[in-house]
Amino acid sequence: LLPFAVHVRDARFAEPVRTILTQPVPFGQRNVQRLFRERRAFRLGPGRREQFLPALVPFLEKGWTAAVVPVALPTEVVASLGVFSFRPGNPLSQETVEAATALAGQAALAIDNARLYQQQKQFADTMQRSLLPRSRPVVEGLEVGEVYEPSARVDVGGDLYDFLALEDGRLAVVLGDVTGHGVDATADMAMAKFVFRSLAREHPEPSDFLASANDVICSEIGPGKFISMSYVVVDGGSGRVSVASAGHPAPRIVLQDGSTRPLEAHGLVLGIDGGQEYAESHAELPSGASLVLYTDGVVEARRDGELYGDDRLDALLAERRELSARSLAAAVAEDAREFAGGDLSDDLAIVVIRKT
Repeated sequence: LLPFAVHVRDARFAEPVRTILTQPVPFGQRNVQRLFRERRAFRLGPGRREQFLPALVPFLEKGWTAAVVPVALPTEVVASLGVFSFRPGNPLSQETVEAATALAGQAALAIDNARLYQQQKQFADTMQRSLLPRSRPVVEGLEVGEVYEPSARVDVGGDLYDFLALEDGRLAVVLGDVTGHGVDATADMAMAKFVFRSLAREHPEPSDFLASANDVICSEIGPGKFISMSYVVVDGGSGRVSVASAGHPAPRIVLQDGSTRPLEAHGLVLGIDGGQEYAESHAELPSGASLVLYTDGVVEARRDGELYGDDRLDALLAERRELSARSLAAAVAEDAREFAGGDLSDDLAIVVIRKT
């Protein structure tokens, strides 16, 4: 047993209590085993020189009293709570021990909840990482780079992206953001990835794909939940770009002369109402130009209430336009993180497609 926290009312007793509690207690000691076996509080006093803590004996001989209360879950004792009275004429009362026992019960519940939270978070994080693409298709004429960066503030976000080589040689790219966090968001990410993989070849054009994807997601996603998404198809030979959007930030084109512009295509987020139609926009990527897709975690990075914003993103893209696709994606992530003081309030995902 090892101490995690100490509180004393009188600073004069801080050092004696520290002396008592910094002594390691082997599990094999009789009273430690008793604590784990019986799972009930027991008191120590001058008449009961049980050596639960060897360093406690000299203080018991002075007339101090103490109680050790197990912090127990149904299957195990996870900690112990020590309560001490340093006044020989005022030993610990039964009421005090009962209050400590009630507090230990609340602590056990909190520990159990914290463990469950960590297990769920670890599971969701592992699942989310497994849903991100492990490789990307090689399409002649295109260079692809991506960055995903989780936020330390949230459990597990819902950012997703994926790539698929279409039968006609074009590259299909999807980037989206699922509402919520944690295990539920991860499950919806898995659904969105399955929808992309199963529908993109049958419905390769962006407007057609999002309309079909929306109908599927409306029938599967839970109440009050939705997915924002950009779907892009790029021809590596001609540089032609087709894009449709379901409530997602517009991809941005950055040219070699430093000019940037959004490729707007408006549409309702997925999962709200079936039977939607989605507008489609087109552009040409000349050699050396890049198409940048991103989630709102980039432009909504905050510092002192100020947003990173589209203007700052455009300025960075213009300044770093000569970088490779992977380096440009990393530069965007780094700049947003530095703007937020290293404390991102949301996950961010960036995909850059550069025409070679």
